[in-house]
Amino acid sequence: MNISAIEQNILKEINDSVSTIDNTKIYELIDLIKNSSQIFCVGAGRSKIMLSSFCMRLNHLGMKSFISGGIPCPPAGPGDLIIAASGSGCTPTVLDIMKKGKEAGAKICLYTAGNNEIAKEMCNCVIEINAPTSLFNHNLESSSHQLMRTLFEQTVFILNESIIAFLSEGMDIIQIGKRHTNLE
Repeated sequence: MNISAIEQNILKEINDSVSTIDNTKIYELIDLIKNSSQIFCVGAGRSKIMLSSFCMRLNHLGMKSFISGGIPCPPAGPGDLIIAASGSGCTPTVLDIMKKGKEAGAKICLYTAGNNEIAKEMCNCVIEINAPTSLFNHNLESSSHQLMRTLFEQTVFILNESIIAFLSEGMDIIQIGKRHTNLE
């Protein structure tokens, strides 16, 4: 297979994954974002990277958004939202933060490809993604030809970018740009 064929295959996989998402859940997340005082993003590894870019864009839109455990990171409480991503739905650090946030009164939305009912019970919104959940059983759970949970991470990124595009409709691009860092 050549690189162009691989690129086309990856784009098809992402499109297939995104097309299986229940859009009512995306609108639920959008409503939660709009009605939250503060937004906390939590993930591990590459999922955290995907949520870090989302967190940055939420700040560009004028929302108070933080990476859980980052500096700065204020306390969470009622009126706040935690957006978590865990491909397996079992990432211990992510589940611990979700539990602490729930105890503090925050609402929770989880992106997952896994079937952890305990994690899902903690959530106000669960966005299920059709992608491999295993790090090692490559190609056994789905038709993805990509390594590990790559398709999950790509789908989270695309969904988040779509949410940002939706939320930014009608906003003044100059004001959004003024919230971008000038120290780079």
